[in-house]
Amino acid sequence: MDTCPLCALPHTPGDLAWSSQHEVDGSITRICPTCTRAQLWLIEAGLTFATPWAPAAPVPSRRAA
Repeated sequence: MDTCPLCALPHTPGDLAWSSQHEVDGSITRICPTCTRAQLWLIEAGLTFATPWAPAAPVPSRRAA
């Protein structure tokens, strides 16, 4: 059974609400719906936000000009 790498929530195979992140090594990391919504801006930017080993480093925010 997989767990969300951001919050450790267990994933059951029948739960289709989870998103999938395809890793460069061909593996798939499953992300729970809550963490997916919280990190949606990273997903839309095409950035990695979670890995099977640990969460990715946070992206620093920019100051407004």
